[in-house]
Amino acid sequence: AKHFNENVEHWEAIGYLHDYDYEKYPDEHLQHTKEPLEQAGVSAEEIRAILSHGWTICNEIEPLTNCEKSLFTVDELTGIISAAARMRPNGIADLKVSSFMKNFKDKRFAAKCDREIIKKGCEMLGMEVRDVADICINAMKKLV
Repeated sequence: AKHFNENVEHWEAIGYLHDYDYEKYPDEHLQHTKEPLEQAGVSAEEIRAILSHGWTICNEIEPLTNCEKSLFTVDELTGIISAAARMRPNGIADLKVSSFMKNFKDKRFAAKCDREIIKKGCEMLGMEVRDVADICINAMKKLV
């Protein structure tokens, strides 16, 4: 959100809700999201953003806004970042983009994280993987 000069709190709220149904319905992810969120008063725009992170994976809701494209991209990207951080004695505290990129290029590392989705999302954002990863790493460092 900061990178795009958009509302940080709004993006955070979307991020908190994006896997609303995953724990209960991992094999039916995003199929049990819309109705409960509507009933809770979440706007159609916000629900669309949440649903769009499943584009080409479990639905056909293409990410269009910066928020949607970012969520689509970083959902997979943070998986690789988290795995890379777990391999370091200091966790994410001293993780550098160059280290991340080595792991990103090794398809065996965090193999379940779909690098093609990350690349497609970065392309949609008009950014390089390295630059998006740098933003994510720095944001994740602030959470610890």
